[in-house]
Amino acid sequence: MFLIKNIINRIILFLVCFLLFGFQSTRSTEKSEPIEIFAENGIEWHKNENKYLAVGNAKAIQGSLSVKADIIEALYKESEESQMNITKVKAHRNVLVNDDKLIITGGNKAEFDIDKDYFKIKGKSLELISEKDKLNANKKIEYWRAKNVAVAIGKAKATKKGEFVIKSEKLVWHIQKNGEVLDVVKILGFKNVSIKTQNEVAFSDKALYNKDKEICKLFGNVKLKKGESILIGDYAEVNMKTGISKLLPSPGSRKLGGDKVKAIIKKNGLDND
Repeated sequence: MFLIKNIINRIILFLVCFLLFGFQSTRSTEKSEPIEIFAENGIEWHKNENKYLAVGNAKAIQGSLSVKADIIEALYKESEESQMNITKVKAHRNVLVNDDKLIITGGNKAEFDIDKDYFKIKGKSLELISEKDKLNANKKIEYWRAKNVAVAIGKAKATKKGEFVIKSEKLVWHIQKNGEVLDVVKILGFKNVSIKTQNEVAFSDKALYNKDKEICKLFGNVKLKKGESILIGDYAEVNMKTGISKLLPSPGSRKLGGDKVKAIIKKNGLDND
């Protein structure tokens, strides 16, 4: 009896996945790919709510993108020709997102907008991992796939292995795909920014890191600290490659005598660790 029930469940799951695949493939937009939904404990069709509910180690796949969770909802819109086009995929509990070489873990809830190609993942221990970079947050990570932009909110932290760590309340990643390699080419930090390199620690209100120039620009309430020595100003540039930091007047400031910088240096100098 158990064997027969198991076989029936597998047949039902296969049919539902086939239906979802077929309905989705009728979309007119070329960038949209079919979506397949799988689950171990069953897939429910809620016709009145225009959705499918996949329960138990559920998985949704669209091209190189896959979403795993305990429960997955696939919401659809029905056209006049009775075609069902999935518009959103929602995931609940133990969410794991895998998009080519990007992996997002630690999610409690996630929502994928098919038309916007946009992901929103919520959780207290979120982590986005690429080949050499890592992005963490304790509230939310947003990911625009077509724009290659990821946003981390809530005690966000960006780590580049062996080079630096950037922390702030909000971090924005700009990602570039060079063949098989994913590079984080730009990082923006907002509010309570701190940057730790092998040479020093820097603090500011905002920050902009550019990978091509290996320069991180700091804006507002800037502090550069090495050992017990501190440089204070409103703008600074940190060369991540050479380790040389420059404290400068704010860009665009033309007031003579304005935006002065200040150094507090201990007797043994800036090289004192």
